Amino acid sequence: MSGSHQHALVEARKLVRTLVSAPDPRRRAQEVLSVLKRVEEWPPAAREKIMAADAWLRATPSLATIEPQLRALLTQLG
Repeated sequence: MSGSHQHALVEARKLVRTLVSAPDPRRRAQEVLSVLKRVEEWPPAAREKIMAADAWLRATPSLATIEPQLRALLTQLG
């Protein structure tokens, strides 16, 4: 995994840790996905997972489900 992948994962994890206390958790969740989407060199399977998570978030899921879903995504990505 490249340095840009690792950097994105570190930044995304920081954002997820503060998700619950964020003034707007949905916006914070979108920031997490934006950090991940900025990395162009994700393997195709990882890129698909990120895009699927983005589509899922746009469907306005329950706030209680956002943090566990993002944590699961980050675990899958590395």
